[in-house]
Amino acid sequence: MSDNPIAPLGAYPQLQRRGPWLFVSGMSARQANGSCVADVAQQTRVVIEKIRAALKTEGADLRHCVTLTCYLIDMRDFAAYNGAYAEFFDAQGGPARTTVAVHQLPHPEMRVEITATACMSDAP
Repeated sequence: MSDNPIAPLGAYPQLQRRGPWLFVSGMSARQANGSCVADVAQQTRVVIEKIRAALKTEGADLRHCVTLTCYLIDMRDFAAYNGAYAEFFDAQGGPARTTVAVHQLPHPEMRVEITATACMSDAP
C-alpha cells in the first residue's frame, strides 16, 4: 500500500483525533484504480493495513486499537475473514470486535469494511 491514502468515496476524513482517541473511518480494499481484490481474506488484510497506515499518521499502531466494527456482505465469508483477521490480532490482546452482515457496501466488489477506534493512552 502507498503512503498516499486513497480518497474516500464521500465527504469525510480517514481519521479524527480527539485527545488520546483516534476514530478511523470505514476502510475498504478499494485500490487507486477503483478495483478491489476479489478474495475476502486478502480484502481483510488490505483493510487492516489501511487502518494501520491511518493510525501511523498520528503515531499509533494496531496495538492501540480498542474496538473494531467489521461489516461483511456475506456471512459465508466469515471463516476466511476471521482467519486473515487473526494474522493481525489475537483473542487475548486484540481489540473488542463486532462483525455484522450488511446488505451491500458502496462499491460492488467490496466484501468487507472495517472501522476502528484506538486510544493513545495506556491507562485502562
